[in-house]
Amino acid sequence: MLDWVESLRSLFTNEIDCYKRLLELEGKKRAAIHSADGKSLESFVKESYHIMVEASELERIRMKAIEDVYEKEKFTKDESSITLTNFLNQLDRESNFKLKTFALELKKVVADLKDAIITNDKLLKTRKEFLQTTVDSLQELSKEKVYTSHKQPTRRGQGQKGAIILNATA
Repeated sequence: MLDWVESLRSLFTNEIDCYKRLLELEGKKRAAIHSADGKSLESFVKESYHIMVEASELERIRMKAIEDVYEKEKFTKDESSITLTNFLNQLDRESNFKLKTFALELKKVVADLKDAIITNDKLLKTRKEFLQTTVDSLQELSKEKVYTSHKQPTRRGQGQKGAIILNATA
């Protein structure tokens, strides 16, 4: 087997692992969103940022390795940018077979990650809208007129004395 095939397999494996960790974090984020656990959500966002930086670097290294193979094997570039599909189509049958399963797994994990991110984004927006609607309703209720024992309408929160709590043990 060509040494660059094994090197690419290793890069694919590392990159797939990164995206799987990101996918796992998206699941944790979803749970934090459902339970309205802001601290955990913040922690997961920070952790996922670091993994995304790692994944981005691995992708850059993989693409550089593919460009090197293009030059070494004298593959033809049909486009200005190299695509994974175009690269795999130029490989010999054995190399293609060995790398294609990794490429397909990478594409699947990235697609699953994209779906999870979109779902979490929608959940966050829904939570935010719900919270905003609740706050707006509470603000509207505080503006309604309330009748007191003096038969004069007052606005809730205005002209009303709050309950006084005394500490009887002091």
